[in-house]
Parts: sequence; structure tokens; C-alpha cells
Amino acid sequence: MRATRGRRGVSRLIAPLAVVAVLAAAGVYVLLTKGPSTSTQTTTAGPPTVPVQTAVDQLVQDLNDRNVDGLVAFYGPNAVDIWFGNTGGLSGRYVGPEQIRLIYATSVGKTTALDANLSDYAQDVFSPTNVNATFELNLSGNSIVAGVLVAKVDVSQEWNWGNSGWQISKENWNYAVFYSSYLSANQGTVTTFPQWGVMKAGGNPDLVSEKSFEWHAGPYLAASVYAFLFGVVAILALRLRSYSTARERGAK
Repeated sequence: MRATRGRRGVSRLIAPLAVVAVLAAAGVYVLLTKGPSTSTQTTTAGPPTVPVQTAVDQLVQDLNDRNVDGLVAFYGPNAVDIWFGNTGGLSGRYVGPEQIRLIYATSVGKTTALDANLSDYAQDVFSPTNVNATFELNLSGNSIVAGVLVAKVDVSQEWNWGNSGWQISKENWNYAVFYSSYLSANQGTVTTFPQWGVMKAGGNPDLVSEKSFEWHAGPYLAASVYAFLFGVVAILALRLRSYSTARERGAK
């Protein structure tokens, strides 16, 4: 009788433990296999309802507002953004909204004041839904890590119209001028902008996020937590099974 009750108690515990284990394993699988987010919309976008220059003007306004989220929203899921020239250490090729968010957070996100304006705007219309825009972007402001900033950038953007409106698929920022009072006075902080330290040492100054460890290791850390929970569940199940077996032998 005792052995029967022991088996029943164990069987009642194994069921919820098995559910937890399955959920943990599913969490690991989803976390490690999910790719960049893509739109699930299947409807075909109609013709553009606003000119592409309206989108460009709004992007410049978001620069003035130091609105990183607003800026990133203009980039498609597979957008490629290349910064080169005299960038002050932020040269690199950035693919997808998350990497592009990092470049804006590292630059625009560190400013306390920013004035952006464009000039010499021109565009080539390849089709009603595909337009290439070029312009000169002049930036001035103050940064908590770079001091007074002045930059002149030749910008080239390929815009595509879709369900999300006008979005950038390819972009080049060619920095013709970049001045930082802190860098000029050798007071720049390589802790916040590690690219500058790498560049001065002769290394590759591609983007190094100030949150690079969390950004790269975060998904794997979460996966390790799932794996740990799965291991705990498995160990508990084995111990309960051993306990049940021991009780059965004792009953005999």
C-alpha cells in the first residue's frame, strides 16, 4: 500500500515537472533560433501618399529632437548603414535596425543639444516606390562624452515605399568634417566611445557598443538560465524516482 501511494505521489509530481522541462527547452529553442523580426503583413502597399523628401525632413527633425527610436523607425529590417570618413572613431558597416540603433545611441544619444540641418537636397526617382536621395547634413551640438561637436556629412540614401511607408534600405554617411573639443584636447573618454581608443592604437575602429557584452552575451545568458532550470527539473525527477524505488524496496 505504501509503495502504491509513493508511486502515485511521484507520478503527480512528474507531470508538472515535465511540463516545466518542456517549456524550458522550448524557450531555449525559440531564443536561439529566432532571427531578425520581419513584418507578417502580406498586403501590397499602394502608391506613395507623401514624397520621399517629407520622410527625409522628418528624419532630420528626429536628429534635432535626439529621438533615437524615431530615427531607427526609418530603417527597413535588412537596412545597411555605412559610416566612413572622419567619423571620430565610429566608422563601420551596420546591418539591421538593432545595429543601427547602437550607432545612433552611441552618437546622437550622447548629446545634450543638437542642431541638424540639410542642404543641397537632390533625388533620383528610379520608380514611384524607389528613390535615391542625396544631401549635405550639417551637425553641431554638445555631447557628454565629446564636448562641442561639429560635423559635415555627405549623405546618400536609398528609400523604398512599402506597408510601413518610406524606409531606408541602404545609406552612406561620408563624414567630410568631424570636430570634437574633447578629442581635440585629448580629453575624450574611451570608456564610452571605445572606438576612439582602438583607432588611436591603430586597430579597426568598427562599432564597439558601450553595452557590447550585454548585447552579444544577453541571448546566451538567457539560454543558460533556461538550461539551468531544465537541469534542475531533470535532477529533481531523478531524485524522486530514486526515492520511489528505495521506498518500494523497503516495502518489500
